[in-house]
Amino acid sequence: MSERNHQENNQVIELLNQDLYGEHDAILYYLTHAWTVARQYGHQILEIANDEMRHFKWLGHTIAQLGGTPNLATPEVSPVADLTAAMKKDVEAEIHAIDQYQRHVEAIPLDPVKALLERIVVDERDHLRQFQELLNQSHGEPVHSEQPAQETAKIAQTLQQTIHVEYQQMMAYLLKSFMEDHKDQMGMDMEERSIDEMRHLGWIGKRMGLIGLTPKFPDLDTQSIADGEQTETSLYHEMRTWALQAMPSLIPTIDRIVAQEQYHTQT
Repeated sequence: MSERNHQENNQVIELLNQDLYGEHDAILYYLTHAWTVARQYGHQILEIANDEMRHFKWLGHTIAQLGGTPNLATPEVSPVADLTAAMKKDVEAEIHAIDQYQRHVEAIPLDPVKALLERIVVDERDHLRQFQELLNQSHGEPVHSEQPAQETAKIAQTLQQTIHVEYQQMMAYLLKSFMEDHKDQMGMDMEERSIDEMRHLGWIGKRMGLIGLTPKFPDLDTQSIADGEQTETSLYHEMRTWALQAMPSLIPTIDRIVAQEQYHTQT
């Protein structure tokens, strides 16, 4: 590798480590909010946190593939007092993430990395939409413990020790995975793409269930699998035209799926 390419790689690694830290920060905030003041929206927030975990994995793989070491420094999670404050902070986090990713897309010269970051932005835009919707309907109040203060403190200390050990072990396994198991893998592998398709299936299946329909699954043949990406993209464009009139609430989901599928066909 030439000196120029080496320097270029180092600059890309530095930017990706900033993104990795941002995803790490978001994961910890979202999990904390889902477990505490935002429990009434816990399931939806955990789904968003799972997306961020996938982004974290893709970025870690890419950094390792470029010859870098993922920065697993732990972000500091500041407490929030109530549900509304948590949702405001999560909205702000998504706005910041989208802005940072867009700046990094402009700054990074490597097409596969640019494509990966653009793919991540697709998710972040939808996360922003979801958090804005949750913020608009937030009426939560902080939950007060019914345990005596001294007993609560003792329980908290014990549980916090467990959190500490589990978190340290989780990050150790991730670093080992990035540096040893996946150092030659940039972005998403075929298993991850399959998981994307499974999630798309779930989003559409959930919509069907809400209107009283039961999804049916087809028999498979090799030709349909081979032609799947092209057929899928065409289908969603047709569905979007239909949804504009028949089911406008489905448009954000369709747009997110189409953008994710475009990434699959580009890489």
